Amino acid sequence: MTLYEKTVGFVNNTFLNKNIKHFELTVYYLDQFLPNITEGQKIAAYSHDIERANREKDEMYMKSYLDPAGLKHHQEKGAEIIADFLKTKGADDTIIEKVKHLVSHHEEGGDAEQDALMDADSVSFFETNAEMFVNKKAPTEGYKKVKEKLDWMFSRIKSPMAREAARINYERWSKELDDKFKK
Repeated sequence: MTLYEKTVGFVNNTFLNKNIKHFELTVYYLDQFLPNITEGQKIAAYSHDIERANREKDEMYMKSYLDPAGLKHHQEKGAEIIADFLKTKGADDTIIEKVKHLVSHHEEGGDAEQDALMDADSVSFFETNAEMFVNKKAPTEGYKKVKEKLDWMFSRIKSPMAREAARINYERWSKELDDKFKK
């Protein structure tokens, strides 16, 4: 079993097999945006949100989805969790450092690889998670909070290729949110 396959099993078990499509599509899009994707890059793409599954139910790191402190914690704690897992599997330090480097900046980007992971995360978000934000979170958390999240997830995309891949779903879910709440 490869290190990537072990990571998939770990992430799927940690999330109780929820959100798998988001992780799979993040890997798929990262492969589209980065030529010759490496095992470390694939591991980072699949595990980038691992912190969410390890949050205590009563913990609230984010005042909003865009709270800088919450985003920083999400990235850094996720990088720490996946690095610890990889160490238990005997991963090479080079792969561990690569994964930490990518996961620790997947929300804000930074260098070309971090930007590509951020873009892949956004495109996947619009295909897999935006519907839940519009239909389940907006009624309880409010139009404004979800609209800010949708707009931010789209505006942070750096590559024109990724922006075009996300555009149709961004427009679809933004319109649906507007239609439901701006009557």
